Amino acid sequence: MSVPFVGVVDDDEGLCLSLVDLMRSIGYRAEPFDRAETLLSYADRFSFDCIIADVHMPGMGGLDLVRELQAQNITAPVILITALPHDQLDDEALSIGAFGLLRKPFDTSTLLEYLERSLRK
Repeated sequence: MSVPFVGVVDDDEGLCLSLVDLMRSIGYRAEPFDRAETLLSYADRFSFDCIIADVHMPGMGGLDLVRELQAQNITAPVILITALPHDQLDDEALSIGAFGLLRKPFDTSTLLEYLERSLRK
């Protein structure tokens, strides 16, 4: 089996790089992106096994990223992360096809559990 490849999209550089380090520490390949648009123009975007993306970013946010990935037939599951407390975000995220939504600050083990479940689909 090949090594899972995870895209991480967050305009918070520190969080983005720490999530990439976390992915690499468990043996996954990972690539950081500071904007959704950067991921969408990435040459290898069709090879992601999972994408972790912030909901609220300058330019395109995570919800629009999920919609655009679907429009491009990119089937990698998307785990959204947010600091926003709004409950309707959960419903919207799931209704548009996101794999799940985690609230910051989230527990590393919770993220890894979501990741493992998304890779088994």
